[in-house]
Amino acid sequence: MHNKTLENQRVLIVDDQRAFQLMFKGVLYSMGATNVAFALTGEQALAKCSNADYDILFVDYHLGIGKNGKQLLEDLRQKKLLKPHSIFMLVTGENSVPVVVSAVELEPDDYLVKPFSQSVLRSRIIRLQKKKTQLAELFQALYDKNAEQVVELCQQEINAAGRYQQFCKRVLAENLLSLQRYNEAEHLLQACLDQRRNGWALLLMAKVCFEQQRWLECQALCDEALEENRLLAEALDVKARCYLAENDPEQAFCCIQTATDIAPYSIHRQYLYMDIAHALQDTHAKVLASKQLYEITRRSTRQDVIHLLNYIRSIIAAATLSDDPQQCNRYSQEVAIALQRARRDDSLIRETDFDLFEILCQARLDSLSGQQFQAKKTFAMVAERAETEPLILPDTVFLLNQIGEFEQAEKLASLIEPAMKAEPVLARLLSDQQRHNQSQQQHFTQLNKDGIRQYKEGQHLAALALFEQALELAPMNTGCALNVIQTSLQLLKTQTYNAAGHMLERCKKAFRIVDNMPLPEHHRQRYQELFSQFSQLKQQKRQKRRT
Repeated sequence: MHNKTLENQRVLIVDDQRAFQLMFKGVLYSMGATNVAFALTGEQALAKCSNADYDILFVDYHLGIGKNGKQLLEDLRQKKLLKPHSIFMLVTGENSVPVVVSAVELEPDDYLVKPFSQSVLRSRIIRLQKKKTQLAELFQALYDKNAEQVVELCQQEINAAGRYQQFCKRVLAENLLSLQRYNEAEHLLQACLDQRRNGWALLLMAKVCFEQQRWLECQALCDEALEENRLLAEALDVKARCYLAENDPEQAFCCIQTATDIAPYSIHRQYLYMDIAHALQDTHAKVLASKQLYEITRRSTRQDVIHLLNYIRSIIAAATLSDDPQQCNRYSQEVAIALQRARRDDSLIRETDFDLFEILCQARLDSLSGQQFQAKKTFAMVAERAETEPLILPDTVFLLNQIGEFEQAEKLASLIEPAMKAEPVLARLLSDQQRHNQSQQQHFTQLNKDGIRQYKEGQHLAALALFEQALELAPMNTGCALNVIQTSLQLLKTQTYNAAGHMLERCKKAFRIVDNMPLPEHHRQRYQELFSQFSQLKQQKRQKRRT
């Protein structure tokens, strides 16, 4: 009977080592397998699963280039290519804590560490086959994401005191939580804990307490779960959320750092890490979390160029906030390395105008290093393209805010698609810049308004001084540059050529800010009128000097 364990079963071995494939095939054949397929990479495995259903998948955690076994499992679930009856077993020769815990967190059907004996393999498979057969309806309901049916089927198994009632209690509690039926979940979990204080029940009860804002109870349950299993990273996540809710980001950060040391490959964990880093105003930690999000998603179905763009945007944001020139320079180098690396990942950036993104990033770095004219000149070259690229539009907004074109930045920010604004990292970067600029922008606006008022009252020298101060805060602001020109021209009309030399130079400098720039219609008309006046005045002054 034992040698028929895998009879009539379709088996897929996913491993990049040919020697292991052949050895393992021999083991499986001795257990009755006759239909065994192979894949060297996660991508090959995904393609095979798209064309056929497999009963058992043995997947190595490390698969060389491309997806790893954990990412393959995520992809198969996301695309619904792993059928309810299928068994997914992760296999690895590595037993380091981050790899093992990160893999186990994703809950494959089983996890095997090489080397393993044939008897261990057989007993594990038989046990899983029985479970899948006995709970076939439940696994189908989980596959269909039919939460109400999951609850009903779990309750049936529990009421019948079946062999898998403990498993069903856990699944039931998780589903009651997802359905926000907290009182029912608490009643079930309390009954489990009265029998035995096991880790999964303690963790789920902690989540119930968190949802009901019972912070102290939540933390105590997390601590108890961690005493039982110090590698339960999810308990540290919940505890970190508790501290964050209680406005204690320092304690939250200690928890989330420990959690990411144990199991760094969770997207939800990295988002939480970023939330806590934001609460602490720790820009370096935010860059690390953004980089990790990019790395985690790069080879999975969650692959999205937005994670790459946000990682690079996070580095530039950190450089913007840094007061240390050396640190700022290190961030600039990190941007260059990230851009260069992304160039080699054609599949990721193919659908994006990455050239444009790179140009805008360089302009932002130029602005940071004091090359404001160069930054604005770069913007002028790509302005038309930038406004038609939804993915790159935020970078145009970032650049315009940096060089002080606040009005134009605000107008373009309103065009960013709602779905993009809802992306957590980008939303935070936009709000961070807005908050960082707020006092500077308010001060600029007030100086500009005061200058306009003085100008209208005929106090041109006072007005010019105020416009000059405003330009120090927003050195490339078109509207304010035009105000400087207009006021200077009024003063030029009343001065001799010699006395007007400084004023003419000031006009030329202000014109440089506006020349060859894409301008809104009202600014364009005003610029043309002022340039005409400036040319006439300059000519008049020259004629007077000759006579």
